[in-house]
Amino acid sequence: MSQPKKVNLDQAVIWAVGCLVVGFVVGIVSGYFVAHTPGPRPAPVTQPAPAVAPPSSTLGSLTVEIRELKNILKNDPTNRTAWVRLGNLYFDTDQYMEAIDAYTKALELDPNDPDVITDRGIMYRRIGDFQKAVEEFRRAADLDPSHLNSLLNLGVVLRYDLNDLEGAMKAWQRYLERKPPAEMAGKIRAEIEAIRKQLP
Repeated sequence: MSQPKKVNLDQAVIWAVGCLVVGFVVGIVSGYFVAHTPGPRPAPVTQPAPAVAPPSSTLGSLTVEIRELKNILKNDPTNRTAWVRLGNLYFDTDQYMEAIDAYTKALELDPNDPDVITDRGIMYRRIGDFQKAVEEFRRAADLDPSHLNSLLNLGVVLRYDLNDLEGAMKAWQRYLERKPPAEMAGKIRAEIEAIRKQLP
């Protein structure tokens, strides 16, 4: 009968460190792809966490891109794509009023873009203009009844900022009727159930 092999302590340590390094790299790469997945920017269903500034290297590249876009727009103020991109960069760097201004310019060129209207609404929420945010979300949802992000954000502002529980429940019921992703649908159903328990 053969004896079990003894594991050398140095080999075990090297193996453990290797596993940690691989796990760290996989985590970083996965996080990058999750963070850079394109799509609408839904507001959180619960109260938002404090804003965290992007790393200085990222902030520097965004600042360069903002400067380049401003130069483009100086020469071509009707470049709607550049206005939307500028608004998105201001959105991502928490420059709320600048984002609102850029989105407004984009909407002057095309007033019927529910994504831009919703993003501007989120910025109005960030500066505390909740009524204006509600107007924007309702306008976007009216323009495109299948626009999930506007209905999601409408419910958030009504529920958490204006304490309009019935209004939030109606907005989120419309959201659920439009077949959102299963994970979000589950969260919203839980929110609606919590509201029902609070209503008389």
